[in-house]
Amino acid sequence: MLLRKKGFTLIELLVVIAIIAILIGLLLPAVQKVREAAARSQCQNNFKQLGLAFHNYEGAYGKLPYPYFLTVPPNNNPFIAYAWGPMILPYVEQENLYKMYDFKQNLTAATNAIVIQTHLKVMKCPSTPSQDRVEPCPIPANAIFAGSPAMNFTCSAADYSVVSGVIGRGWDVIVGPPSGGDREGILRANETTKLIDAADGTSSTILLAELAGRPEVWQGARKIAANGFPLTVGAGWGNPYNGENWIAGSLYDGTGNQGPCVINCTNISGRGIYAFHSGGANVVMGDGAVRFLSANMNSKNFIYMTTRKKGEVISE
Repeated sequence: MLLRKKGFTLIELLVVIAIIAILIGLLLPAVQKVREAAARSQCQNNFKQLGLAFHNYEGAYGKLPYPYFLTVPPNNNPFIAYAWGPMILPYVEQENLYKMYDFKQNLTAATNAIVIQTHLKVMKCPSTPSQDRVEPCPIPANAIFAGSPAMNFTCSAADYSVVSGVIGRGWDVIVGPPSGGDREGILRANETTKLIDAADGTSSTILLAELAGRPEVWQGARKIAANGFPLTVGAGWGNPYNGENWIAGSLYDGTGNQGPCVINCTNISGRGIYAFHSGGANVVMGDGAVRFLSANMNSKNFIYMTTRKKGEVISE
């Protein structure tokens, strides 16, 4: 008598495969949420380090770092431009890079060029799809001031930027005219500023914010260009243009050079802030606190948080 070997029928195998597929489908969103939560937490830790670096710099020098510094000839001054990033290197555990950087030379000097091309973990958000990006910057002659030389340099791209304040047309569209004065943020180029200068309160004024993914151009969740220069100029953490980011807003589809959307609509410079986190973006406030701002927050409140002494009342 022949004994039949026990095994699975084809139908039973298909049922098992279907069950496994369903379980994977149920678990995948949960795994993705855990990964995003971890990435967002790391991004916030980066901001904590950067905020602390600014505070430690002020403690050491009695002033905040310049968002960027620029000397303009003549008067026997050489043309020098550098960003806030190299200035805080000792306070983000990059003492060796700091020693390599010569602040008496332009950023295109040999050792300076090496420094600003270095990828730094603290300058990158792990949620950004493309890591270790670079920003090529071909700056034509006379672009910075009359007589400025042509420059061609490359920077390691960062996901973070200063917030300079709100530009007049942005205020008029989002808050309403007249825009008036005192629209600048905590940091001012070539000017000595201190945290105490934030009369609106350091806990109410943004210092740094996410502006992730540049020099790629993103509108909403769509990448529309691999290199958006000059619309994304300032992507590099060592690029002086990173220290100039006046907010004007955009339309909700990410287009336009002004509009009511200021969070996660586009990463084009000067439109707003942008992150690859679901529902909002991280910022570090003047007091060093890290906050996650919802993309659904009142745009007026966001604009109020960019100015240091305009006296606005931020509603919840």
